[in-house]
Amino acid sequence: DQAVVSLLVRIQMDKGISTIDSTHSILLSELQKLGIPMVTFSFGSPYLPSYKMLETYVCTFGYGNITMQAAADALWGRIPINGLLPVDLNSTYFRGFGISKKKRNNSWGQRMQIDFPDAWGILDSAMKNNIFPGAQVFIAKDGNIVFSGGFGHHTYDNGSPPVTVESIYDIASITKVLSITPVIMKLLSRKQLSLDQPGYHFLPDFTGGNKENVTIRHLLTHSSGIKSYHRFFMEEKFSSRKEVLDESIAMDLESPPGNKFSYSDLGMILLMEIAERVSRSSLDDMTRTWLYRPLSMHSTMYRPETALLSKIVPTEYDSLYRNMLVHGLVHDENTYLIGGVSSHAGLFSTAKDLGVFSQMMLNTGLYDWKRIFKPETVDLFTKRANVLEGSSRCLGWDSPSGKASGGVYLSASSFGHTGFTGTSLWIDPENAVIVILLTNAVHPNRKSKDPVYYNWRQRIHSSVYETLGIMEKNPSIKWRKSW
Repeated sequence: DQAVVSLLVRIQMDKGISTIDSTHSILLSELQKLGIPMVTFSFGSPYLPSYKMLETYVCTFGYGNITMQAAADALWGRIPINGLLPVDLNSTYFRGFGISKKKRNNSWGQRMQIDFPDAWGILDSAMKNNIFPGAQVFIAKDGNIVFSGGFGHHTYDNGSPPVTVESIYDIASITKVLSITPVIMKLLSRKQLSLDQPGYHFLPDFTGGNKENVTIRHLLTHSSGIKSYHRFFMEEKFSSRKEVLDESIAMDLESPPGNKFSYSDLGMILLMEIAERVSRSSLDDMTRTWLYRPLSMHSTMYRPETALLSKIVPTEYDSLYRNMLVHGLVHDENTYLIGGVSSHAGLFSTAKDLGVFSQMMLNTGLYDWKRIFKPETVDLFTKRANVLEGSSRCLGWDSPSGKASGGVYLSASSFGHTGFTGTSLWIDPENAVIVILLTNAVHPNRKSKDPVYYNWRQRIHSSVYETLGIMEKNPSIKWRKSW
């Protein structure tokens, strides 16, 4: 539908006229006759025999890597164009001539602050009932932010800071889909591993007792047969990541691969080790380089600096392991034990940052004119994997079923994840809706969370959909009994 033409004319001293060959000029004229819209970039000399056949002409005056990147950014609208010609090309395009273009905003459409009185009423009731002291909510519809804000306070203490859009939460197991899952997506697209590759290809000691049949796909869908959880932090013999990893590799499977669903943090830890060995880079570095930095997710990180402590929402008074209020440190004890960075927990973020990542996924891998993933890769990872009959699991992600946390109106194409600290994220492609709820429901301790928090969470998500006018109940989802 449109042609991008690149002209490279190297500028050399005492070599006569620096311009394109006459045959190239004829080609441009023929393209113009075909009615094909053209954007023409000149790298090097900007002089042409004629400019009549050009609809859009961009002069870069160079031909190095930096110049080519700038040209690509200008083409996609990632940067503004405001340069002026330093020379006369002809009587029309003279020195000082130029057309300015603003940077295009492909991150979000309109920013609207829609009121959700019913959802806010439920949130207020939850806080009054001490379900959580505060919450952060992000809602998007059709590529537009319709709400982003905070409610309540960081804790129940007098004088506790209010929750704002800048407040940072420990997102717990949402780490799985913000960290290791997209990293595996990247490695898969780079053909550095495959979903059906056995884990022992990367972890040679992971063999025996059917372990050699455990694949990357099994690990992503929690169908590997690996033990779901182990309190490494309660045993003195475990004091490092290596010791935790070695024990996870040595453990016997609890069921044959592909035979049973068992939500496994240990399987995710193995995936982290595999990804790091394949890429020869740390998980922390991969996520920052491949994801958070390109998406400008500046509030998403492992091991936040102490300078951010005033923004970070505390989680739990840990009376079992650390004997302290967990504030600015990862809540998950095993992640804390291995240094604060893991594939199953450890990330801190804001609902706003998670909204950016979610919109990128909803855009099938594209955000702000940056291609993070191919559409087919997003589709592969966000539809049901069907490794186990009747399982709701996608690759890394979950899909709605049973008493889904994302409410009863999620479409069948939806995908999302939750976190133990009191966090939930759901993306609905069919309805073009994103709903993110971040809380510290484990505050002051985890006993205050279960089971009441789950009832309120489902109702909040559902109420958002009702206000948006989406009220077709998903038959595979059930209301929790409280509602």
